[in-house]
Amino acid sequence: MASLKQLLDHAGVDVVVSALPVDLHASCYVDVLNAGKDLYAEKPLGLTVAECDAVEQAAKQSGRIVQVGFQRRADPRFIQPMKLVHDGEIGALLEGRVLWSNSWGPLTGWFGQRRRSGDWMVEQAVHNWDVLNWATGSLPKRAVGFGRNDLFREHQADRDVHDYYSGVLEYENGVIVNIVHSWVPPTKFNEEYTRLIGTTGGIDFNSGTFSYRPDQNRPDRVAFEGPANVDNNVLAVESFLKAVRDRSQPVATLAHARAALLACLLMREAVDRGTAVTLKDIGA
Repeated sequence: MASLKQLLDHAGVDVVVSALPVDLHASCYVDVLNAGKDLYAEKPLGLTVAECDAVEQAAKQSGRIVQVGFQRRADPRFIQPMKLVHDGEIGALLEGRVLWSNSWGPLTGWFGQRRRSGDWMVEQAVHNWDVLNWATGSLPKRAVGFGRNDLFREHQADRDVHDYYSGVLEYENGVIVNIVHSWVPPTKFNEEYTRLIGTTGGIDFNSGTFSYRPDQNRPDRVAFEGPANVDNNVLAVESFLKAVRDRSQPVATLAHARAALLACLLMREAVDRGTAVTLKDIGA
């Protein structure tokens, strides 16, 4: 099997698609960009603000195309409802709700090692924060949270990621998001969603369903057209290849990835401290 260096030195390699544990993301991405290759980068960009900065700097210097693996930004089931949100379909935005209620774990190996995965606030919740960043058009401002990381040790002796946490994040534009993220639930409670509520209604992004306040006298509706069984992994890679061919901006940019990572790190710091924190507390 060829090493990364051998791969990057190969004259026939123009594009690299990366899928690695989180602790290897930033160094791999910097090497790929320094070698002058276009990059499809798995989320998140890294584990720290400094790693994010290093990837952005390498991309700026190389001028290469970089798309980050936020597949939902290439998915019409998200794109179409998102446009309606931005057009005022649910009124002025007020609050978000995120749930990861995982009964199918806990995951072990590098997933269970905080130094490698960044904990669930980073490795898993990054997708949800990207959707809410996209919807609100704002950056995270401060957060508070609490959690536990002392369960499931019988599954992995060095497991030190959180088994459960709950937090609240406030955006600069005043939108407040509640998140519950857990590996504790029984089978019946297995569920995941990202929702946003405004003054006249709300959107469940996973189903694309809009629901309205009673005074609006409007039925619920699904806001996207077309097949419901599209594979957004395929759509994301296709959009990346189009950006490479056209030398155009990809659908999921480094700026999107940075904002999502900031929300993740902000929430993680809040849970670690058990008190309110701001971006200054994570070095951003």
